[in-house]
Amino acid sequence: MGSEIRVTDSARSHRVELLLDELGESPVSWLTINDLEVKVGKAFLKMGGIGGVGTLEEHRMKGYSRKVMEFSIEYMVRNGYDVSMLFGIPDYYFRWGYASTLPNCKITMPLRNAERARPGLNARPMVKEDAPAVLEIYEFTNEDRTGPLKRYRGEWFRFRKGSWWGIPADGTVFEDESGRIVAYCAADRWPRVMRITEVGAVDAALYEHVLRFACDNALQKKATELEVYAPFDHPFAELCKSLGCTISIDYPYASDGMGRIINLKSTFEKLAPVFEDRLKNACVKELPSHISFKTDIGFITLEVSDSGLSFSEALSENWIGLPQWVLMQLILGYRHPGNILVDQAVKHEGRVEKALEILFPAGNPHIWHSDWF
Repeated sequence: MGSEIRVTDSARSHRVELLLDELGESPVSWLTINDLEVKVGKAFLKMGGIGGVGTLEEHRMKGYSRKVMEFSIEYMVRNGYDVSMLFGIPDYYFRWGYASTLPNCKITMPLRNAERARPGLNARPMVKEDAPAVLEIYEFTNEDRTGPLKRYRGEWFRFRKGSWWGIPADGTVFEDESGRIVAYCAADRWPRVMRITEVGAVDAALYEHVLRFACDNALQKKATELEVYAPFDHPFAELCKSLGCTISIDYPYASDGMGRIINLKSTFEKLAPVFEDRLKNACVKELPSHISFKTDIGFITLEVSDSGLSFSEALSENWIGLPQWVLMQLILGYRHPGNILVDQAVKHEGRVEKALEILFPAGNPHIWHSDWF
């Protein structure tokens, strides 16, 4: 039975479909590669976001999805992607080099605690014309966070989804006395629950007003508690902690938000300014001048000098050998370098530990639910 792969290009996406000769133009397996940019430090990597994966039920377990995935990875290699990410079912996508890279954090707060927050700002539904102001706040509040996706001015104007696919989201903006938008939030358009899926403000003091708005909405919905999907170190989360809440953090294994490196060289080249800033801020003089990273998709050597950072293909005596997916976890801050060095899949020689801690600080990567793909 013959088959072929068809790619249909759109403005920022590419539909990959597997066709069987006997079925003509009807695909039996498919996915979409979304053209996205994921933030690491202050840099952005070209990311192929895999979404909409499916296979006709009667054609499952025949290797068709595998063919589509393998083709898609080759497609991304040929077309200049740095990394790829997806939101995957458990124990499936590791076959193609994807590993968990995003923790899931949920804040739960009893409404009696949220009622302690003070009202103060004028809240109204977000409209399309508010997008530029909301984008400015989004960029400001996510300036130092790894994980958020780039939102393009002139294209982004609404929150595409709520806490899950199929759940719409409502945006709300908050204005000061002059009518300037100074905060925003997005929440599920869903009865009997109040779930905030994104929040931002120009000043941390304003989050109290957003919390009170959410509390009042929850009371109107007859909800019993408030749920917030935000990183546990976000200023809004800090406010919730001060008033009393429960925070649950899930670090999945081989599921949920997953990623892999597509092009090692281009990824490191785009991260060079981030590495330079981290080295400069560390003020450490005893680091090796050369460190090599050996992976299953190639190797690269970082050369550190007074003039800056450069790359070469000369293997250093200070090296670390690791799968590309482990390196992806390092890049996003999902795992601590110390934990990486004791991984059975990782080998190393020379003075690498301190350099890894500086270059790849552990953090709390986060993609806001509206941008899931």
